[in-house]
This record gives sequence, structure tokens and C-alpha cells, in this order.
Amino acid sequence: MILDFKHGLIVSCQAEETEPLYGSEIMQKMAIAAIQGGAKGIRANTPQDVKAIRQITDLPIIGIFKDRRPDYEAYITITSEEIDMIVQAGADIVAIDSIYRSRPEPLEKLYKHCREKYPHIKILADISCIDDVKKILTLKPDYISTTLSGYTTQTSERSKPDIRLIREITELTDIPVIAEGNYFYPEQVRTAILNGAYAVVVGGAISRPQQTTARFVKHISDLPSSEITAVGVDLGGTWTRSVLTDTHGNILKSYKQQTPKDAVSVLQCIQTCVEKVIDVNTTAIGVASAGRIDFQNGKVLYASDNLPGWTGTEVKKEIEKVFKIRTVVDNDANMAAYMQWFKEKNGCILYITVGTGIGSGIVVNGKVMRGVTGSAGEIGHIVYPLSSHSCTCGKKGCIETVLSGKYLSENLSDINNPVSEKDQKILSEYCRTFAWLLDTLKNSIDFDVAYIGGVLPRYGSFMLESIRKEFEKINLRNPGDIIKYSTVGEEAGSVGAALCSLFIDE
Repeated sequence: MILDFKHGLIVSCQAEETEPLYGSEIMQKMAIAAIQGGAKGIRANTPQDVKAIRQITDLPIIGIFKDRRPDYEAYITITSEEIDMIVQAGADIVAIDSIYRSRPEPLEKLYKHCREKYPHIKILADISCIDDVKKILTLKPDYISTTLSGYTTQTSERSKPDIRLIREITELTDIPVIAEGNYFYPEQVRTAILNGAYAVVVGGAISRPQQTTARFVKHISDLPSSEITAVGVDLGGTWTRSVLTDTHGNILKSYKQQTPKDAVSVLQCIQTCVEKVIDVNTTAIGVASAGRIDFQNGKVLYASDNLPGWTGTEVKKEIEKVFKIRTVVDNDANMAAYMQWFKEKNGCILYITVGTGIGSGIVVNGKVMRGVTGSAGEIGHIVYPLSSHSCTCGKKGCIETVLSGKYLSENLSDINNPVSEKDQKILSEYCRTFAWLLDTLKNSIDFDVAYIGGVLPRYGSFMLESIRKEFEKINLRNPGDIIKYSTVGEEAGSVGAALCSLFIDE
């Protein structure tokens, strides 16, 4: 039987002897608070804490016995006696350090002891990497936990929390995976479950206030006493722009230079753009880049052929190496969207940027929506059924083939004064198609306001009013005035990047 905590939150109620909340009575109260908050299970250390928590709940308890001995690397429930003590105290699940490393009793002996003496008790294998998992599959644990990822030599450089490890395990085995280790924010818990986690354990973020306090303090301890500034860099297809802003988004300095066409030169370009505007009060750097971005690690997961070699570039790592300042990297449309939200403070906004391609950012109550793989807002590759144009992605009919700024410049005879009959026909069809896209997005995202930025505002009010009228024809429930031109101009990406670096946590 699998215990009923699927897609639930398990709270680790633990405190070391050196910590202020140490003691079974305190951990019992901590468990009560966690349960009142909706926890589906508790992870607890020592028989004393397990027993105390068992007295106040019937929820599943994962019991462990941390036993750090100088002669052994393994330290989580490492003897048969410790298993006995944890089970007899009332645990439903026993977590065992399941890495093949030095220990007082063989791992196989522990599993056998638990299976034979307590057949009703489930075993959770605490591991650090996929190689650990492969080695223990024959032991047939009931659950596998990522608890030790980041805490062994071979995993010290892994991302925290280790979402990738969840995917690796679920691809290898059907044994339920419990995600644990460095889960500090609700979004991380949700992401873990969406990536295959059966449940998620959160510990220090909830039950160790000294650690939570320290994280808050860390983010402000290096701030200067004078006015804080941030640098934002917007990597465009033609120009790379940088700005220095204050905390209100006011531009203090700006700079731009042509964007090179190879990845190495682009990194140097970004560095130069930062150097031209940075000052002594700069506490953060934001970089806005086209493509799909691993926001947490600041790495380019995918970039188009417009920038050869950019895919795979670890922008955050490289920029922090040079400037030794916190750096945040995100998709350019996301950062422009955040800038627009920051200025207007609407509930849910859609920001569409029209340039070489067409993309968007979605911000809900100040939170940028990135999706599971960072692809949220990649609207350029929605297929428009009335188009058969070939896209650079390999598909046909992608919406950016008929709505991009590139499409307009290539098809209008006079882009600066499009008054000919041919140009008017192209623009009318363009507006109908744009309205179709907005209707599609309104029905799926249900935004409060859609802002259009990039090159489109250059065409003036005629373009906007035409899009609004076409939108009202097909979306009878919403007025056209929920569609607006962006009010943040060409610096949206760079200013948005600066503000994101200050206010959005990784």
C-alpha cells in the first residue's frame, strides 16, 4: 500500500542540538502548525521527536535517526538498532542513507532487517544522484528521495533544488520519487511535482527560522547606504542596450552598441555594455536575451539561428565571474513584461513584443509566468491555420511568419508611409490576424490588459485602432480598449532586466 500523500507537502520538523528550537515538545508544536497549514506528512529526526509527533497526528511520519560518526560517511539511519527505535516510536516510513559509502552496517543488512522484522513499514532511500539509484534498485525501496543531492562531493555543483534528478529517476523507475533538499519557495515545490515528484519535503524554509532569517539578511547585507542602482542589458538582434536605473526604474545612464554575430563576441559585448553604465552603488545586473532561458541557472537553453552558438551559453555564470555581482538572466519578453507591470501594476498582463520575431511575457500580480521548461509566452510558434509560410523552426504556419516586424518590413512597399492600396491591404490583413492571436490568448490566459511593444507602436494609432476593431468582432465579451500600446518604449527590455535583477528572486 502506498500511503496517501501523493502531490502533497511533507514538512521536515527537525532541529539540531545546537539550534534554538531543539526539543521534542517544540517539534511537536511545529508539526501541529504544519498540519494546520495543510501538510500531508511529517519528517522527523530521533525516536523522541517521532514519538511526540505521533501523539498528535495520524498523518504519515517519515522517521530518521541522524547519527554522525567520524569513521563513517553515511549518517541517516545507519544501524538496525536505529531502525528499531524509529519504528517503535511510531514512524510509518524509515528513511535510510542509501548511498554505497562507508557505514557501520551493510546497506543490504538494513533493508533486510526492516523488511523481515517490520513488513508493514515502508523504506525511503535517501540518495544524491542517479548512479546511487541504479545501485539500489535491487533493494526495492518503497520510495526514493533526492535528500542528499548537493551534499556529497559528486553532487556539490548540481542545481538546487535538483529538479533534473527527479526527471532522471522517473525515467529510470516507477518507484515514487520524493523531492527534498533546498526547497525554499512554493513555485519550486509546484515545479517538482509537475516534473514527476510524488511529494515534496520542505524543511529549513518552514521549521528553521534562523535559516530563513539568514536568507533574508543575505539579500540585503551588501546593500550600500546610498541610493541602490541596477544594470539592465537587453540583447537585441541588431542592438545591445544597457541602462543604469534606480529602484524606481528611472534611467540614470544608457549605452548601446551593435550586437555581434557569434556567442563569444556577444558575451564580450554584454560585458562592455555593463562596464559603460555600472557605478559603485550597483547591486544587481539583469540580462534580457531572446530564446528559451533556464531562469534559475541563467543559461540559454535554446536560441534561434540569428545568433549562432548562443544556445548553451551560461550567461549568469560568465557575467558574475567578471563583476562579482548578483546576475539574473531571463527571456527578453519576460523582462519587458515585468517592466510594463511594474509601471502599471495591473493584475494580469500580456506583453507582446514585435520585432525580428514575435514573443510575449505574462506577469500575474508581479510574478513572471515561465512554465515548467521556461517556454511560457513563446507565442511566435502558435500555428495560424490560414498561413502556410515556412518558419525557421521547421514548421509551417507559425504566427510569427505573418506578424513579425520582419514580415512588415519585407512586405510593405513604404514602411514609413504605408498609404498605397497594396500596403493598406497588407495592414488590414495583418490587423485581422493580430486580433485572432489576441482572441486566442484572451481565451487561454484571460489577461486584464494586453500591451503591444516593439516596432508596432511606430505605425501609430491607426494600427492599434484597427486591431481593436477586429478583436471586438471576434471576441464579443471584451472591449477593444484592453489592448494598448506599450508605454515603456525601446528601453523596456533593459529597464525590465534591471528591475527583475533587483526584485525577482531566483
